[in-house]
Amino acid sequence: MKIVVVGSGKLANAILTSNLSLQSCEIIKWDSVHQSLNEKAIIVHAGSGRQLEECFTFCSRTKSVFIELSTGLGTENTTTDFPLIVCPNTSILVLKALLMLKANAGLFENYDISIIESHQSTKITEAGTAYAFANALKFPPDKIVSIRNPEIQQQNVGIPKEYLDKHAYHKIVIKDGDDEIVIETKVLGHNSYAAGVEKIIKMVLNTNLESKIYTILDLIENNML
Repeated sequence: MKIVVVGSGKLANAILTSNLSLQSCEIIKWDSVHQSLNEKAIIVHAGSGRQLEECFTFCSRTKSVFIELSTGLGTENTTTDFPLIVCPNTSILVLKALLMLKANAGLFENYDISIIESHQSTKITEAGTAYAFANALKFPPDKIVSIRNPEIQQQNVGIPKEYLDKHAYHKIVIKDGDDEIVIETKVLGHNSYAAGVEKIIKMVLNTNLESKIYTILDLIENNML
């Protein structure tokens, strides 16, 4: 099975160079492979969207599985005749924390809540995981505090210097007067994302997925990851 990675950014390169442990699989770049490849494959999209239409045409023709890692492209609202998995975050541990909070969100209504998120200064796409935490807690997304200043990230958030250009941090604080609980997630580098992609691909290889849209949270909730 060919695993075709689409994109030229840090995440795509991390997947291509991470030596994923996938037996009987070949990991290759998209480039113009869609013009000559006629077999079923697994497409891992971590690009800007420029090649999205080409990828969709290929998947429709070969019934390949499409794994979406990019955010803000509206992929989750499309109509598809092939399996499409929407994964704005592949840190499985963080996503399990999100599901745990979502399942018990009713316990925290009418409390004071704040949400802070921090990503590398070059991030211009929406903070999807932070929005998911906000939606779970019925917290206004426009009240999320976003940090993109490297100095603040290093001094106040505690992001090591070597990870300032590749990190994801979330802090949810729920207060009741002087009492508070803090939920904090920190992902440094892209290793956990690549590991998450590996788990998703292994699940795809061992599951007969229907031609419909799945979300990563659906898969975790159904004990598929």
